[in-house]
Amino acid sequence: MTRTKQLMRENNVFERALSQEFNQVLTDMVVYLRSAPVSEYNQELVRRDIGRMFLDAQRRGDSPADVIGEDYRQFCDQVLAEVPRLTVRERVLDGLSTSLVCLGVWGVIWLFNRGLLAVVRGGWPDIPVTVGDLLATVLILVAAGYLFYSVSRSAFSASSTSLLIKTFLLLAVLLLVNRVFTESLVRLHFGVVLAGVALCFVLGKVLEGAGRRPPLAAPLAPPAAPAPHPRGGAPPRPPPLFAIIPSGRSTSR
Repeated sequence: MTRTKQLMRENNVFERALSQEFNQVLTDMVVYLRSAPVSEYNQELVRRDIGRMFLDAQRRGDSPADVIGEDYRQFCDQVLAEVPRLTVRERVLDGLSTSLVCLGVWGVIWLFNRGLLAVVRGGWPDIPVTVGDLLATVLILVAAGYLFYSVSRSAFSASSTSLLIKTFLLLAVLLLVNRVFTESLVRLHFGVVLAGVALCFVLGKVLEGAGRRPPLAAPLAPPAAPAPHPRGGAPPRPPPLFAIIPSGRSTSR
């Protein structure tokens, strides 16, 4: 198990001690962090330290707003400003890895659907690939990234109506594309398609490992909670979780 997975598991166990109020705020903050251009390991470090801060506040009888202010998004942005960013190479590899895994998942769904139709209508084990299939694949990849980013950026929004509308519009466009662009381009053997789907998953994992570097941040000590502030006042600046030293390494303050 990698350090990131181990830390994620520890965080999941640790957060069971939090009340529903603190857990909900922390969940929203984690969702917001997921789209930030920082490593997953550093995201989990931030998650752990905020969780410890919340547990201390819970024991004192404080609320989340008493600890970090009422603007949770601003607090997250201030914390992220102290965290090392991914390099361009790491972001490209991460994007390719995620896209390949998404393509593999979509391939499984498409293979089941088209394979079943091929069995019913005849032609098995060859499966037809239509213009609509290719267009739908491109739309799926673009829409998946966009929806993920939208969900993350709107983590602190009280309404999910906009997201539901976007999801239904996406489904409507996909159905329309598959209905309109039915021209067959090529017929592929079931085994070839299955091998292609498996290759997507394998390459996705390979690129994920290639883009991973040793964590820049050492595990952090529990941060000291800032003093409560008056209601309506400016939220306190969160304690800096990371500091970049000239050598390029990251250490906790």
